[in-house]
Amino acid sequence: FEIAVRGLLRLARFDAAFAGFFDLSREGARRSFRLAFALLPVYLLLIHLNSPWPPEMDIARIVSAELIGYALMWTCFPLLLLYGAQMLKPGPRIFGAVAVYNWISVLSLGIQVPISIAVYLGLDAQVGDLLGHGVDIFVIACEFFAFKRLLEIAFEGALALAVVDFILGRAIVYLVIVPLARGPLF
Repeated sequence: FEIAVRGLLRLARFDAAFAGFFDLSREGARRSFRLAFALLPVYLLLIHLNSPWPPEMDIARIVSAELIGYALMWTCFPLLLLYGAQMLKPGPRIFGAVAVYNWISVLSLGIQVPISIAVYLGLDAQVGDLLGHGVDIFVIACEFFAFKRLLEIAFEGALALAVVDFILGRAIVYLVIVPLARGPLF
């Protein structure tokens, strides 16, 4: 964990040597999914710390929707990457991209937690939103840099992957989590 965090710090500085701090093998990609369990409490804290959910809503339904969305967030984009690997032909490098992509979640949550706590403690919500958007842009830039370096693809391809991940994440929130939390879909 400590070595991977060092790699994340290098990635955050856009240092190309970040890749040497991660297990970029197929097994390393598989193990990186264990982070989903470790980060789940942090994710739930972030969701509920400044939650706008109305009090009359069923908390069990909300948490269930969030767990479903969380599972989708951890699986959809890596599966898309693996599927897209057939077109990109990156070979075994795709596993390194999946592993680092999963580790970027640690970086993202590590930056978002202090912002959410600051908003909870009284920081203006609009300032918190602005900082949150800054984090989104930074994470997209880190993903772009990682994909460009690990997959050795063109600028446009790496940018497209990072943007697709951002859009997919927002789609899961607004098309899955929020509707499931509010009530029956059918």
